[in-house]
Amino acid sequence: MYSTIILHANLQYAEIPISEIPKVVKNSYLPVISTLLEIPKAEIVFNFTGVTLEILNSEFPEVIDLLKLGIDKGKFELTGCGYSHPIFPLLPIEDMKKQIEFNQKVLENVMDYKPKGFWLPELAYDPLLPRILKSYDFSHVFIDEELYNMSNPLLNDSNQYNKSYYSASHYLIDFLKAKGFLKKINKFNKARKGIIKFCKNADFTPVELKGVKSTITGLRIPQAWSIFSTGCVLGYPFMTPKKATKMLSKFKDSSGLVIPYGTDIEFFGYRSPIVDRLPTEEDLKEFIQSMMKIKDFKMILPSKYLEEHKPKDLGYMKTGSWSPDRRLDLWTKDEDNQKLERLCQEARWYFAHLPETDITEEMWKHLLLAENSDGRGWDPLPERRLECFSHAYDAIHLVKQKYLDRYIRKTTKK
Repeated sequence: MYSTIILHANLQYAEIPISEIPKVVKNSYLPVISTLLEIPKAEIVFNFTGVTLEILNSEFPEVIDLLKLGIDKGKFELTGCGYSHPIFPLLPIEDMKKQIEFNQKVLENVMDYKPKGFWLPELAYDPLLPRILKSYDFSHVFIDEELYNMSNPLLNDSNQYNKSYYSASHYLIDFLKAKGFLKKINKFNKARKGIIKFCKNADFTPVELKGVKSTITGLRIPQAWSIFSTGCVLGYPFMTPKKATKMLSKFKDSSGLVIPYGTDIEFFGYRSPIVDRLPTEEDLKEFIQSMMKIKDFKMILPSKYLEEHKPKDLGYMKTGSWSPDRRLDLWTKDEDNQKLERLCQEARWYFAHLPETDITEEMWKHLLLAENSDGRGWDPLPERRLECFSHAYDAIHLVKQKYLDRYIRKTTKK
């Protein structure tokens, strides 16, 4: 049985105040990474956004040193990502490429590293991505198992005659929204049973994704397993690391790469995703060591796994994300988000009417940072959303001045 876990790190996190970044590093990043280095035979995947690596390299180089140590020992693997953690399906092609290029540049300059796998922010996917990612030499991408499953057959989820999709995360949301002790208990039992059902039916088999003029290998992440594993780490009733191990052992004959946990590293030591109890690096260690007791269990980095295990299935995945309804509405319907997108479009108009030689790295960075998903989706702090607005404003200001200098003021002088 081959397995790994994925930890995602983003210091632009929607609910993290900028002032608390040192606390995130001290209470989460440093102890978690240090602990994972100490676990024999543990092989872990990390996704650090480009912006996060820049901050760490500038202010907390000890984190960079730990990551490099794990890579040198063959215990860690880093993924590619968008520089500012954008929702890729919402971006023009040129912006998609720039997000990847800026992120690759950070990985090269800070880590001296070139990743083979790609982490899609919010696992938001569209059929152009296989071609674009392959052009940057990525061999595989992590995908949402539920989005893949609901893409085969390709149902139109806007068709009023089709049933609305009820995901694993909907069970969790219904439980969290429940009011009153009895309702809470009832919703918890329903959520536990529903999520366990999703977990038992999970498929970890790699798939070759058909895209526009290309394919790319997709490694499936069942969101239900991340939810269930989190509950086990937090010690919810009837949910323990041993319970997770028992369920995972049912996949011992699977040829797929079993990924029972793929979510935010900040959930360990800094903030609890569900309840007041805060899991620590020791809880994560217990969870991993419990999994390692499964017969013939082996942690393995995805790049190593794919050297010997090629996808046999060829499939299509529709545009979407791992939001509860698998849509992109979470990042588009809010009025603030619509205004932000209008500002980004205004900046892009000027970009499109200037030669590449006139567009500076500073201009591009402001636009890319304005596209950050954490200032738009879920429940961002006002300062995170205002960051996006500020970067959009700065992008427009800088590129408009260049446009006026080249086409308007130059003409006026004549």
